[in-house]
Amino acid sequence: MKTFPQIAIIVPVLNEESTILNNIEVLNTLSNKCNVVFVDGNSTDNTVQILEKNKLKIVTSPRKGRGAQLAYGASHLNNTVEVILFLHIDTTLPEGFESMILEHSKTDYWGWFNIKLGSEKTIFKIIQFMMNLRSKLTGIATGDQAIYVTKNEFMNHLEEMNKHPLMEDIYLSKALNSSLGRGYTQKQSVSTSVRYWESRGIITTILKMWKYRSLYFFGTPPNQLYQQYYK
Repeated sequence: MKTFPQIAIIVPVLNEESTILNNIEVLNTLSNKCNVVFVDGNSTDNTVQILEKNKLKIVTSPRKGRGAQLAYGASHLNNTVEVILFLHIDTTLPEGFESMILEHSKTDYWGWFNIKLGSEKTIFKIIQFMMNLRSKLTGIATGDQAIYVTKNEFMNHLEEMNKHPLMEDIYLSKALNSSLGRGYTQKQSVSTSVRYWESRGIITTILKMWKYRSLYFFGTPPNQLYQQYYK
């Protein structure tokens, strides 16, 4: 029996077998608390097999891209779910996140967490500070910050999410700001890995992120950005 059946967590995955194996205890514990749905983007490694072996709910999205995966996961939720939280596989939620979300979801309807990067290096402390400041000032959260929203509201955005294989977090934040107003920033932080920055180069990664954010801002279609990003 789920401790918090009214909360669903959707986790998009793609070729994440090593990350899943390293975090399997945390994922199993999470699955015992809430409705957790892993949405595969057609992995070519053992991601699906590992999740199935551990009896974790896994569905495969017919469309590629994170927005489509999140939308497809939402379509597999049962009627007890009131709030959906979108979680990256390498992000860890703080203790008691369930109560934090339910406390504000009745009045604020959507929100996100501050982020803590998993490194003590000064450069990552700066990146972490800037990410939290940016979301505070703009109301635009990133996927790493575990965005959550009431299920009823999210279901209004499925069509557009399917069109966002990339930049789905920016689209969703803007859409929710428009329909619900500014989201609530949880005071506790989620912790996320710095593997992406370290594997691809910190400065290179920052410049790449800003490049694609700028292209999206000036109207480049998400599908075109996705093709460029993964070519």
